[in-house]
Amino acid sequence: MRAGALAGPRSALRPLRHRDFRLLWTGLLVSNTGTWMQFVAVGYLVDRLTLSPFYLGVLALAQAVPRFVFAPLGGALADRWNRKALLFWTNGWLACSAVVLVVLTVTGWVRVWHVILLAGLNSALQSFDMPARHSWIPSLVEPDEVLQAVTLNSVAFNGAGIVGPSLAGVVIAVGGEGTCFVLNALSYAAVLLALHRMGAPPPPGSGGAPVLDEIREAVRVVRTNRTVATVLAAVAALNFLGRPYFRLMPAFAREVLHTDAVGLGLLQAAPGVGTLLAPWYVTAFQRGGEGRLLQRSTLALGACVVLFALSPGLAWALALLVAAGLFQSAALSSANALVQTSVDPGMRGRVMGLYSVTAFGMFTLGSFPFGVLAEWTGTAVALAIGGVLTVLAAWTLGPRLGRVG
Repeated sequence: MRAGALAGPRSALRPLRHRDFRLLWTGLLVSNTGTWMQFVAVGYLVDRLTLSPFYLGVLALAQAVPRFVFAPLGGALADRWNRKALLFWTNGWLACSAVVLVVLTVTGWVRVWHVILLAGLNSALQSFDMPARHSWIPSLVEPDEVLQAVTLNSVAFNGAGIVGPSLAGVVIAVGGEGTCFVLNALSYAAVLLALHRMGAPPPPGSGGAPVLDEIREAVRVVRTNRTVATVLAAVAALNFLGRPYFRLMPAFAREVLHTDAVGLGLLQAAPGVGTLLAPWYVTAFQRGGEGRLLQRSTLALGACVVLFALSPGLAWALALLVAAGLFQSAALSSANALVQTSVDPGMRGRVMGLYSVTAFGMFTLGSFPFGVLAEWTGTAVALAIGGVLTVLAAWTLGPRLGRVG
């Protein structure tokens, strides 16, 4: 990639001119493709074994609980341990977990409780991975590139959701869920190689204070820093109310759209298409401030979820999911950048641990009550209710978000 192509001060791709950021981003793009394949295959496997949205909610709950328990600790360790070594450790163990799932699936021994247990284990490992990775990013780019870098990091995760889920649908149809788990285990080699080639991260903190005291300090920052508190409240609402549509997608595809594994793969890939558009959307519309961008994007996401729940067919659903992916990525990227630039660099790991709770933790926790609701009302009604509540939450938080960023 030519440097001149990235020279514009507002270029969405400008952070990729930094070698270490480019290495990490590329490795994550490959690894996350495998992660998305496993995400789709796990949901499909649970739905196939149970034919119940309730168990998809249980699966999400199993992923939520470890995040609430371990993410604050993961954030504290990201501030005091070598972040590169921490990422090596977490990704190595995630690869081992995928291998266990391969063995259980291809031998036919797999049961729902196996899948739920391994999902909880993976969530615990990711509780240490996410704060270390996100808190490292601002030191890999220039200060005025943090929002673009965070958005590109979101693209590496959600943009891989285009290839991963689409490929997963075909692979499941041809070779079963176990083949997806094999490919995910192999994909971790990319991020491990990227980490090996990267330079050393900033030196960790002294770690003189007990870990619990450092976690309490991060909680104190969240309570006293108006920007951080407001943004995390918005992120919690967005994820708890607006994002369960994604975890409940297998049930929606079966109940409402009557589509197969290939159709499910396309549905779960569609938000990734929107995510690829997010860097340009964020660059074009951030002038009103990241707080306003967060509020507008959350409103739009809620509206997209409502309309998606009313989808009359697959094409309509796919178009709305592309829009939902765009607004979801823009909202979370804005929130991430606001949080990281509002705290001292020595606090970033701990605060990003709490951010992880409000992002992934609230998303998976919200999927449980909506899964229970879907069992009673049908998946479409449950998702529509979540979308309406997302719009109301964004409207309520609008004045506060307008004063940050």
